[in-house]
Amino acid sequence: MLKKHILLFLFYPLITIGQVIPSTDTTIYKSRKGIFEIKYNNNHWIKSDLTSKWDAEFHDTYNLLNAYFIEYDYFVPEKNIKKTLKSQYAEFGKIKNLKIYDKMIHDMKVKYFTCTLDFNNYTYIFQGFLYNGKAGTMQIQFGAQQEAIKQYQVYIDEFCSGITQIKGMKINNNNNNNL
Repeated sequence: MLKKHILLFLFYPLITIGQVIPSTDTTIYKSRKGIFEIKYNNNHWIKSDLTSKWDAEFHDTYNLLNAYFIEYDYFVPEKNIKKTLKSQYAEFGKIKNLKIYDKMIHDMKVKYFTCTLDFNNYTYIFQGFLYNGKAGTMQIQFGAQQEAIKQYQVYIDEFCSGITQIKGMKINNNNNNNL
């Protein structure tokens, strides 16, 4: 009997190492339609209290990288994605090097994009995605000066990995031909 207790005592640290302890550094943003949530590291991201045309805006702790989230009350068909993105930047200048490709984020097949924009003698890099899902299209985009984007790519990837559809709201992508 004593041998069993000693073995359990020896293996106890190995058992506890595998357990995930919830982080107090994580904050959850739930979208206005209640379809998506974004779990983000509040040591890296701050949700802005300012209101704009976007549902939610975030920035890194140094305010060098911005993230914008919105749910549209309509679908953006694949043939209109390029036009939609160009119109978003029209007041700031002409976007260049726009690339759109398919990417999987969790179980969502999204249209991921990257582009550049010259504005006031600075080059900005934007990237993000559009996803047609339940109740319309969701868009997230990130923007930073060219010099900052590479060092913040880890934050962008971290932010994207925290975007999920709320359970019970998932739809079958095979029935959604808009994207």
